[in-house]
Amino acid sequence: MSVLLFTPFGETLTAIRRSGRYVHNGSKKIVIRAAGAPWPRVTRRLRWTAAGLFIGLCAPDLAFAAGADGTAHFGKILFALAVLVMAAKLAGLVVERWGQPAVLGELLVGVGLGNLVPTMFGNTGIEYVRSQPTLLVLAEVGVLILLFDVGLETDLRALLRVGWSSVLVAVIGLIAPMLLGWGAAFWLMPDSPAVAHVFMGATLSATSIGITVRVLKELGVGQTREGQIMLGAAVLDDILGLVVLAVVSGAVSAQSSGGPMPSALAIGGIIARAFLFLAITVGIGRLASRHIVRFAAWTGQHDMLLIIGLALCFSLAYAAELIGLAGIIGALSAGLMLDPFGEGVRARQEDATLSSLLHPLSSLFVPLFFVLMGIGVKLQSLADPMTMALGAVLVVCAVAGKLACIFGVVEAQVNRLAVAIGMIPRGEVGLIFAGIGANLTIQGRPILTEGAFSAIVLMVLITTLIVPIGLRWAFARSEAQA
Repeated sequence: MSVLLFTPFGETLTAIRRSGRYVHNGSKKIVIRAAGAPWPRVTRRLRWTAAGLFIGLCAPDLAFAAGADGTAHFGKILFALAVLVMAAKLAGLVVERWGQPAVLGELLVGVGLGNLVPTMFGNTGIEYVRSQPTLLVLAEVGVLILLFDVGLETDLRALLRVGWSSVLVAVIGLIAPMLLGWGAAFWLMPDSPAVAHVFMGATLSATSIGITVRVLKELGVGQTREGQIMLGAAVLDDILGLVVLAVVSGAVSAQSSGGPMPSALAIGGIIARAFLFLAITVGIGRLASRHIVRFAAWTGQHDMLLIIGLALCFSLAYAAELIGLAGIIGALSAGLMLDPFGEGVRARQEDATLSSLLHPLSSLFVPLFFVLMGIGVKLQSLADPMTMALGAVLVVCAVAGKLACIFGVVEAQVNRLAVAIGMIPRGEVGLIFAGIGANLTIQGRPILTEGAFSAIVLMVLITTLIVPIGLRWAFARSEAQA
C-alpha cells in the first residue's frame, strides 16, 4: 500500500493506516494506490535515494577527519542526523513491504551502519555518532515522545472491561520471563553484579504493545475476545514493567553511589512511589485536562495543544527522575493525564488530535533512537561463543516465559495459545530497557556489557519476527479446529 499526499505548505495533514487503507483529514488532494500494485517510480526513487545514502556514508570519515579541530561541529551533527533518519525510514519502509514492523528495519540498518560501514570506509564517523551527546539526547527525546504517545492512546477503562484474564496474563507475563531471564544471566554471566542479572530479567518482562496492535489489526482480530485480552494485558504489562524498571534503576543508583543493595522496605517504597505518581497524575488529569484543552482552544493557535503536551511530557519526566523513577514513567503519565481513556484529545472539533500532531516529531526522533540502538550492537561480540549462548538462551527464556501466559486465561472459548503468542514481542519496549541498561553504571562500568547488549538486541529481533507468523498460525489453527 502506498499513498501520495499533496498539501499546501503549512497545512496540517494526518494520515492514519487502518485495516489496510489510508484514511486522512485536513488534506486538499490525496491519491491512493491500490494494495499490491507495482511500485515502478517509487522503487526507482528508492534505489537512487539508497545510492545517495550509501555515498553519503562514505563521506562522514572524510568530513569528520577534516573537522577534527572542532570546526563545523554543528554541521557534522546535522549531517549525521540526516543520514541516520533517512536510512532508518527507508529501512522501515522496506521491511513493512515484507509484512514486518518498521522497528525491525530501523534496528537492522543501525546494525549494518555500525558494523559494515567501518569495515569498508573507516571507523571515524561511526565512533563520532556513537559518542555524540547531542544525538543521544535527541534519541532520548524520541523515547519520551514514544511513551507519551502510548499514554495518549491507552484506555484505562479497557483495563477494567477485560477482566481477570488480562490481569493474570499481564502478571504471569511479567514474572515468568523475569525469573527465567534472571536465572539465565546468573548462569551465563557469573562475573556480573547481581543487579545486572535482575536487570536482564526485567528486560525480558517487557511486551511491545505497538507491534501487538499492528499485527492484530492486520489479521482483523483486534475486536475479538483474544485481541481485547492481549491489548489489556500488554498495556498493564508495560506499566508494571516500567515500575520494575524504576525499582532496578533505583537499586543500581544506590550501588553506584557506594551504598548497599536496597532493602525490601526500600524496594516497596520505590514501587509505592511509582504507582502513587501514576495515580496522582491521572487524578489531576481528570480535574485539569478539560481546562488545559479549553485554554489551548482559547489561544486560537492550532499547535498550542502540542506545545502544552510536550511541555507536560518533559516536565513530568523530570519530576519522575527527581523522585528516583525513570523519566519514561513521567512521559507515560503525561499521556494518561491528558487523555486517560484514549479518546483522542483535541482543542477544537475540527482540529487534529494531539496524537496526530505528535506524528511528525515521532517520525523524526523515534527512528533515530532505534537506529542508534542498532549502531551500538557490535557483531564481533556475537562471535564470542558465550555471547551467542546468552542470546540463544535469552530467546528461549523470552518465548517460554510469555507462553506461560496460557495459564492466565481463565475464560472459556478463548484461544489461549494466540493470547500467549501475542505477548511475545519485545520490540521498542525491550530496546528502551536495553538502552537504559547500557547507560546505567556501577563503579564506572555499565551493568550491561557489549556482549549482553548485543544478546538482548538479538532477542528483540527474533521475538518481534516470530509474532506475526505465530499469530497467523494460531488463529488459523483455531478456525480449522472449529
